Amino acid sequence: MIGKNARDHHIRRRRNGPCAKLVGAVFGSLFLITLLSVPVTTSVSRTRQDQGSNLIVRTSYPKKATLFLPAYLAMGREARRARSVRVRTTQWVVPMGIMIVLGVFDYFVICRLLWRPRPEEPEAEPVPGEGPGLGF
Repeated sequence: MIGKNARDHHIRRRRNGPCAKLVGAVFGSLFLITLLSVPVTTSVSRTRQDQGSNLIVRTSYPKKATLFLPAYLAMGREARRARSVRVRTTQWVVPMGIMIVLGVFDYFVICRLLWRPRPEEPEAEPVPGEGPGLGF
């Protein structure tokens, strides 16, 4: 009896099918894209000098941009401070969290509810004269 129960347990166990792999691939790639594009704020400055004037005006203003994650990490702390590059952490972490939540939600909605296996109905015996065939 132990073997039979173990076998029944093995049969009931669900494996990840193509649906889970598809949802994982779609949301995994979206998560990876979000992870690798780091939103940053940089300071850009301009200098201008009016004609006939010795006065030089330097104007600096923030500029929103994105950096590739390895490029951001390769900069080093001093280079980021010198270029005044700051990460917009909230705008980087929140989309990654949204991707995870939507991926899990879509997995349960699509894979567990819509593609769940239907119980097989026993086939009814054909009535003579109906269905395919000559009907003799």
